[in-house]
Amino acid sequence: MGARSFMLATRIPMSCDGFDEWLHTPLPGLDIIENPSAMYAGWAIDGAAAANWDLTETAAHYPQAVAAIRADRDKTPLHLFAARAAQGFSLLRHRDEALEAYLYDYHGEETSTQTDLLMLAGAGRFAHPGAEAPVMYWGGDIHPGLPMPGDEPRAIMLVTRTRARFVDTYPLDTLIANLTPIETDFITATDYGEDEPPAQPSPGLLDPAFHAYLSAVSTAHACRPSLPMTDQ
Repeated sequence: MGARSFMLATRIPMSCDGFDEWLHTPLPGLDIIENPSAMYAGWAIDGAAAANWDLTETAAHYPQAVAAIRADRDKTPLHLFAARAAQGFSLLRHRDEALEAYLYDYHGEETSTQTDLLMLAGAGRFAHPGAEAPVMYWGGDIHPGLPMPGDEPRAIMLVTRTRARFVDTYPLDTLIANLTPIETDFITATDYGEDEPPAQPSPGLLDPAFHAYLSAVSTAHACRPSLPMTDQ
């Protein structure tokens, strides 16, 4: 892949309670995505092959790595993302009645992004009724940023309360406009130079639920600040 990095961004309308329930619900099975093999259909300019979601062939050569990937896909988003958030490069929060995500993998792997896509496909089960939200995944230069013409591979997954599916067309101008405020928060809170990956992002990019989990102090209600401790 050379210098390519991988990014994923979305804004899925849902309540605070829905966000909290999603955090604590294990990832769904792969069958929640209607057409996983069509991940790059219409978007990968280089004609990328169908994505390898079940990892059967890979398991023959790298059984331990595949076992770890499959184990991750049995976790809840809270457990799965807390491990990722500890490494930085991530925005995941509930804000203004929506789940917002901007995930950045410096020289990342497609398989980890597929796990993230499955995690967000499952978020649709807790979205507002009638919501159909796009999740965008793309590969680009070393530094994070919404896709430019020629960035590849690129995929758009639409998420609803009952299913998720990859689509081969989508109004990108509208989508990028909706995601730009999320990107701006991520970039503003992340300090990086031209020759090195971003540093740890600001704690403000993570929902309070993750701070509670990472600090092992409490399981504070998701998307609401933890209350201060008081003497009894």
